[in-house]
Amino acid sequence: MKLYTKTICPKCLWVKSELQRARLEVDIINIDQDEQAKQRIMDAGFLSVPVLELEGRFIGDVKEVISQIEMISQ
Repeated sequence: MKLYTKTICPKCLWVKSELQRARLEVDIINIDQDEQAKQRIMDAGFLSVPVLELEGRFIGDVKEVISQIEMISQ
C-alpha cells in the first residue's frame, strides 16, 4: 500500500493520521520530492493528492480512501 502526498496538503495530513490511528503500514511518497511518482499518478489520471495505491488500484477520492482504511483495519 502506498500513499502519494505533497508537503503542504491538509487532506494528506488527515489521511496519514487515519492510517496511523488504524496502525496500518504504508509507504508514504511525497511527489514534491519524487518526480517519477508524480508522473505515475498523473499517468493514472490524477491531478491532486492524496492518492492511495492499493493492490494495483489507485484511489483519489478522500472519502473512499478513508473508507478503505476503515475496511482494512477491521
